[in-house]
Amino acid sequence: MTTFNQGMQGLAGNGQAVRAPAQKLESAAARYLPAVIPVPLTLTTAFIVRDRGVLLVDTGNPGDGAAILTAMRREGIGPDDVTLILITHAHPDHYGSADALRDLTGAPIAIHSADAGTMRLGFDGLPFPTGIIPRLIGFATGRMTVLDSGGVEPDIIIEGTADLAAFGIRGSVIPTPGHTPGSVSILVAGGTAIVGDLLVALLRGGRPRMSFRAEDPAAARRSLGTLLTFGPERIYAAHGGPWS
Repeated sequence: MTTFNQGMQGLAGNGQAVRAPAQKLESAAARYLPAVIPVPLTLTTAFIVRDRGVLLVDTGNPGDGAAILTAMRREGIGPDDVTLILITHAHPDHYGSADALRDLTGAPIAIHSADAGTMRLGFDGLPFPTGIIPRLIGFATGRMTVLDSGGVEPDIIIEGTADLAAFGIRGSVIPTPGHTPGSVSILVAGGTAIVGDLLVALLRGGRPRMSFRAEDPAAARRSLGTLLTFGPERIYAAHGGPWS
């Protein structure tokens, strides 16, 4: 198991060195900012970040791996190009296909230490949403949007703010707890943020709001304030968005 923090050099927890980012992406990355590619799935959204390396942010529910691979192929990205699979938080609709994608790509799986134990156990653990209307909506949608999932053993444990340069990605991971204790967001060079479930929308294209479910709503509000201090120009979330 590798701890991932500022200055970490990037070794997989099984003792094998994380492979170097794909060389064929080097020249494009030198000229352009990283590309953030949403991958709409049945009940959530995963993301591909393409730079010198390729980062997969979240993996959807069990069985969603094929759709992510299809999206990669459309972009000319092969399984061997993936350098890291990063899970924003330990809910099954975010890590459900992580094991399958790790097997297919060889890329390590990273998650924050505060959520690693939950992902290992493989149960939901979603708390009740806050407020009467969100409770009703969240309860109904939650029963439909979270599939049963086995546990996933992470390769890399994130302990704090972490630079992704070791994986060929110009960006960083910042802790944004609240929805879960170990929720994280990704700041990608060029002003893009990927926030998991820190923000959500009731309807496609709807206005952003705090997630219906939060283990610590006050911490989630503080995390949103922290995120906004970085001045993101575009925010992507798993459920709704993007927003400027």
